[in-house]
Amino acid sequence: MTPLALLTTALVMTVAALVWFGIHFYLNSFMENPDGIAKVTGSCGDTMEIALKFNGSKVEDTHSWTDGCAISKMCLETAVMLARGKTLPELRKIDTAAILEKVGNLPDTHIHCAILAETTLQKALDVYVLKLSETNAGETDRLEKSLQSDGLHDQTAAVSAENPKYVVYLFPSFNYVAKAEKILKERGIAYKLIPVPRHISSDCGVCLRIMEGQREITSETLQGKVSWENIVAL
Repeated sequence: MTPLALLTTALVMTVAALVWFGIHFYLNSFMENPDGIAKVTGSCGDTMEIALKFNGSKVEDTHSWTDGCAISKMCLETAVMLARGKTLPELRKIDTAAILEKVGNLPDTHIHCAILAETTLQKALDVYVLKLSETNAGETDRLEKSLQSDGLHDQTAAVSAENPKYVVYLFPSFNYVAKAEKILKERGIAYKLIPVPRHISSDCGVCLRIMEGQREITSETLQGKVSWENIVAL
């Protein structure tokens, strides 16, 4: 290859790199003065960041970033897509199940990507709610009460306690988890989809966390409908 050809190739590669960097920066540019922002690193080592800008009571603009794999990026982008145009009560309904419904079936080994996206979004909302409480306590109370009145299947719907105790239901695979989740949602039983804690042995990457006080009703509800492997106290 001649020196001219080498120089031409180098220039083409440099231009291509600059164009890619410019497009990436444009699509992932930092949001100035976000109303809510959070950066979370999961147990897998991936880090996600979500920033939210509100116009009135609804999300007007979003920013997202991750150093994770393609599936992590897909789950993160799905979370912010679902967040656009939503109010606070609607945003609180965006959970792992909602993200998975949009991205489709994922291997059990990558369910944690959707969980991390949900966690990052909800932490960004927590920051937004905290800012609201500093400027307009009455509005924050109204929004949170309307959220609780929806009877959501998240921690906000659980019975309050100073030191809540939890148990986790372990299942053979995510298909069992999804079936149990649907049943609990229909019954209005509070739960949380979380990665299986490291000190617990399980072939499935995720489990359902339930408040200890709801263990009996949860077991009765799932009995004969979906099988679980074990119940472990946290």
